[in-house]
Amino acid sequence: MPIVASRADEIRRRIAELGDPKTRARAILRLKALGPRVPPHVEHGLVRMAPEVRAAIAEVLRYVDTADARAILRRLVPGASEEADDTTGTGGADTTPRDLEGEALNELRALPPPRTGEAASISRKRGEAHLILARMGSRLARKDLLTCLAALGADRGRLYCEAAALIGDAAFLPVLAGRAAAQADGASDAIVAIAAREKLTARSKAIKELEPGLRAIAVRAIAAQADGPKA
Repeated sequence: MPIVASRADEIRRRIAELGDPKTRARAILRLKALGPRVPPHVEHGLVRMAPEVRAAIAEVLRYVDTADARAILRRLVPGASEEADDTTGTGGADTTPRDLEGEALNELRALPPPRTGEAASISRKRGEAHLILARMGSRLARKDLLTCLAALGADRGRLYCEAAALIGDAAFLPVLAGRAAAQADGASDAIVAIAAREKLTARSKAIKELEPGLRAIAVRAIAAQADGPKA
């Protein structure tokens, strides 16, 4: 997946935070959560960036395996791309920072339990931590992710649905179907992803056990997945 310029305004704000030691660690965590994305101005502004900001951006990009990321990384840290290649080859070495999972888990522990009506900034911080873990394939916070999806309002679940799409299972279907019924962003996509991964059909036990209204939503999602383009 190439680096794209989506959510550019937020990324610019996070990059600005890299220059402040008080906000740098959290900004790095947020940028990692956003994935392989960078606004177009970043590469052109590398020369003018302070050394500590350049180092922080290098940390974010070091484990993004795209041609664009490697090109920028070579400008930031000569030889870094070759080092990354050594750790992502057939040797099977982990391609994520060793402490990234711990950082995300610590972030979750530091935040209050999810509740309807909580501040949007809290929902976003917790959701980004869950998305980091999900992108790593970590299921250590699976139970908390399920709790969040059940507790938060329909307007606060996009990041959580993205995480559920990556690591969710059949147990997520009731709450995701409920969110889809409320037209929550990303809920239907998560159902489709889980159904495909778990090889669920309308006759699957997990689908039959849903309440009638929720079952209809899940069946429609499965049908949409089945009608989609074949590999």
